[in-house]
Amino acid sequence: MTQSVFVLNLDRRSDSDVLAYGGAVVAAMKDNHFFPGNWGDPGLNWPVLNASCEGFRDSYQAALAHDSHKIALRTEARRNFTDLLKRTATYVEFTANGNTEMLHSSGFEMRPETTRSPATAPGPVLDLRGNPTEHSGRIELHATRTPGAQAYEMQSTTIDPSTMGDNPGWAHHPVLFSVQRIIIDNLPVGFVWVRLRAANSIGFGPWCSPVRVLVL
Repeated sequence: MTQSVFVLNLDRRSDSDVLAYGGAVVAAMKDNHFFPGNWGDPGLNWPVLNASCEGFRDSYQAALAHDSHKIALRTEARRNFTDLLKRTATYVEFTANGNTEMLHSSGFEMRPETTRSPATAPGPVLDLRGNPTEHSGRIELHATRTPGAQAYEMQSTTIDPSTMGDNPGWAHHPVLFSVQRIIIDNLPVGFVWVRLRAANSIGFGPWCSPVRVLVL
């Protein structure tokens, strides 16, 4: 597994340390021209990260009264904020692709060996599988994490790939940073074929074999 260029250790930091660390990241990422808009997916961007930071800060202050309910709320707020910080760190690393100026601009603490890169591109994505869901036009996919991968590219098509010939009809989807659970919406009823490939700072791995999934 490729080691992150950032020093996180968020699970072992105190609440006050997480607030200080995360607050520095929130400040650095605001209006950061290297990382505009959504950060890899629509659910990850500066307003979301900032709101989570403020929510954790408020719940931390409220829990100082040692109320058990407020402590539980603080724990949940911390979990949400640290999860967003980890996802942001992954996005920054993948987007920066070794550019130290971009990495330093993010506010994350960097390891001394930041110039180290993976030795090779990642291998193929394994065990991709998918199922329809109770929501019309939605499918759910799962796969095994690829060693050395920092992100994943996904494509889909409603055309049987075996009949495409020289006229590929693959549609691109937002970059993924996890393949444990993937949701695709707004698909037409019928069959859809999906494929994935892993990526890191060296390059892309091979496309996996397309998986056919029924869309209800």
